[in-house]
Amino acid sequence: SNASTLSPGVPAPPAVVRIVVPFEVVAGLSEAACELPGHGWVTAAHARQIMTAPGSVWQRLAVEVDSGRALELSTDRYAPTREMVDHVRAVDGVCRAPGCQTPAERCELDHIVPWPRGETRVSNFEALSRGCHNPKTAGAWTVEQVDDGGIRWITLGGRDYITYPKDWRDALRDPSTTREPPDSRSCDLPPF
Repeated sequence: SNASTLSPGVPAPPAVVRIVVPFEVVAGLSEAACELPGHGWVTAAHARQIMTAPGSVWQRLAVEVDSGRALELSTDRYAPTREMVDHVRAVDGVCRAPGCQTPAERCELDHIVPWPRGETRVSNFEALSRGCHNPKTAGAWTVEQVDDGGIRWITLGGRDYITYPKDWRDALRDPSTTREPPDSRSCDLPPF
């Protein structure tokens, strides 16, 4: 709800803002750009300002240094835990279907290897927009996991594409060496 619909004297609910901040930026050892998933990039100084604002809550995402991939979580149930959902959305960043850029926060989670044959663990999930999830479930795509966190998508016509999870080391690299075009890595202030 927005502030205009709240009763007088009732505080607005806190905003949830996810921001990706490398440890080196937190420690003041780097001025690398930081990411607001689904929005873009902010300066290290602005990221530290957001992090230190009253009421800020930190959620750590452990990442392998060599690969940039987030570490594993699992459960014996069909449905992922809330922590797993948050984890997969953070790892993927956007829908994992080829060409789809729907922010992962607006995606459903899908077992890559269908349950119960495929375990309920973060490495067996992908974030898919509803528009991509339904055709995949209907058999329009065949998917399989490949090395280094990739997912191979094969169309009914035999074309194949490979998508990868977000590489959390991107903020530490020179923008000219990342997979995203430099002009999409804006340091504009977020819309809040």
